[in-house]
Amino acid sequence: MHTAFIRITVRSDSADRAARAMLDLVEPTLAEPGCIGYEFYRDLDHPALFHCFEHWDTRQALDDHGTTPHVRAFLDEFGPVIEKWESHHTVALS
Repeated sequence: MHTAFIRITVRSDSADRAARAMLDLVEPTLAEPGCIGYEFYRDLDHPALFHCFEHWDTRQALDDHGTTPHVRAFLDEFGPVIEKWESHHTVALS
């Protein structure tokens, strides 16, 4: 299993709109091949900071996710207001 931890900081004036758009990504993403889990969280101390936890069968499935129409539409709309994007890719210790 491949897990990605994503931290996204958006401009504070766009945080509520970004939160709604992130929720709209969940259903179509969960329907993608290889998606095991996909969740967003909002930081309590910094409401313009979001955390996304993604679990995929393979790294390729995650990479394919980045090219889907729903992700591309999100990035087209919110790319200009994203101040910081950090991604960390992991695999479980066995």
